[in-house]
Amino acid sequence: MLKYTRPVAHLRWRIEPRFYSTNPEKLPSPEKKLSPDQARAEAAKVHIQTLKDMGSLFSSGSSDDATQPIDTEPVFKNPKIFGTLSLLHQGQVLKELQDKYDQSWKKLTDVDKKLGYYIAYGDWGVREKFTNWNTLEAPLDLPFRVPSQVRTASPKPTDIIKKLEPVILAETPVRREQFDTKKMDPVTKTFIYITIFIALLAIARDKKIGEGGKPEEIEIEDIYENQRQKQEKFDQQPAPQEQQPRPGKKWYYLWLK
Repeated sequence: MLKYTRPVAHLRWRIEPRFYSTNPEKLPSPEKKLSPDQARAEAAKVHIQTLKDMGSLFSSGSSDDATQPIDTEPVFKNPKIFGTLSLLHQGQVLKELQDKYDQSWKKLTDVDKKLGYYIAYGDWGVREKFTNWNTLEAPLDLPFRVPSQVRTASPKPTDIIKKLEPVILAETPVRREQFDTKKMDPVTKTFIYITIFIALLAIARDKKIGEGGKPEEIEIEDIYENQRQKQEKFDQQPAPQEQQPRPGKKWYYLWLK
């Protein structure tokens, strides 16, 4: 029995999905410009991230305590801890303090102000010997005399004004040791002593080589080089000039004679 199957290709429908939206397509909004305060905050974040990346290069792993953030509350309560922190953790404290200074100063507490004052004028780092930072005395490297010496209280138009002598801060007693270039650190001295010792050892060793305290000089004769030099000397010599034949007597010489 034959079965007949009717083709149904003409009954197939091709349905393409179509979506309708009641809201028009929105274009991407332009990048919002940051205010000066926001720009400084973003720059501080970049700086602290850079310090973290630099610290991670010298650490054994990402879980090292030296590269992890610390609790800054003890530093705010005791500003003298700031000088003992690493460069990375000092950057963390400075960022938190800068964030507070970027806001309204009315919100600053006495703790925040004391920490900022200590970081600027405290006895840490290069100002370690400035022991009078928390007193009303003048700074130890102040280049002016206190009180100032006034020659006259009623100057006249005819008074001559002379230029003050230049003041070199490096010559002040508190700064003199920092700017002393003649004084070397122990590491530099160690390298210099090692270099001198190696030089003396090499000189003593060279004196024992050869006769008369001089190294033996070994000459190696190169046959091919000697032949080449001889050939060059021979080529540089001028070639001997050939004697030209003496011209014979002319036929009229006998007749004239």
